[in-house]
Amino acid sequence: MNRKILEILSNKPEIVTGFPDWMLSKSRINYLREIESLAIAEIAGRDSIAATLKAVETGRIKAVIPTIVYSGTEFGDWNMPFEKTALLRELLKERGVDLFEPVILGSPKLWWMLCGRHTARLSKTFGFYTPCLGCHLYFHTVRIPLSMMINSHIIISGERESHDGRVKLNQIGIALDAYISLLKKFDRELMLPLRYIRSGDLVESIIGRSWTEGSQQIQCVMNKNYVGENDRVEYSEDAIKRFFNEFALPMVEEMIRKYITY
Repeated sequence: MNRKILEILSNKPEIVTGFPDWMLSKSRINYLREIESLAIAEIAGRDSIAATLKAVETGRIKAVIPTIVYSGTEFGDWNMPFEKTALLRELLKERGVDLFEPVILGSPKLWWMLCGRHTARLSKTFGFYTPCLGCHLYFHTVRIPLSMMINSHIIISGERESHDGRVKLNQIGIALDAYISLLKKFDRELMLPLRYIRSGDLVESIIGRSWTEGSQQIQCVMNKNYVGENDRVEYSEDAIKRFFNEFALPMVEEMIRKYITY
């Protein structure tokens, strides 16, 4: 990993639109804008790699720009997402699809507003609190201004509703529909090729190699914070809908409009 990337990942500055030239110069932005069928892909864990491979099967995507988004709660070996980007490049090349150099971005301020600042208010208003719903919304939100800069209308994500029968609260149907609705407001498509794939074995088969879920990726200090006794996940659909509609979605929509008009 080069020094400039390491410095960004160590300091986690506000990078949503004001990218350094070495990462995303004006000339590179102009070049990307002219590419037809360009999609943005998240680079996270196993599912994000499989989702990109599945997405290109549609024939709608001819080139992909990978993105690595940081938050304030992650730990682990930051070489891993770059190693997986290299793997994805190899697998896409076999399919005749170009993969550009990754863009790194994030907004600690936005994450704080969505997931940290208002915990007391959220608990009182909606009767629950978990950072995970806001966090995944954050990941999708910070890619929207980039998508508009490079004229890419598709953002690929590896979210799926069931993980071999296990529930991840930030990937239940209500949450995925909320993420999709946000992107639609900005004429963007959140492509979820794995949404209805339950089996992890099937995800592995798409990649074509063994890869245990949750391994070989950055970890989160808040992992499983909403999982109760006996691995039960209990939640109110109505409360989650209200969280998105009354708090999270209006907040991030306002933030995005500030980013794109800056």
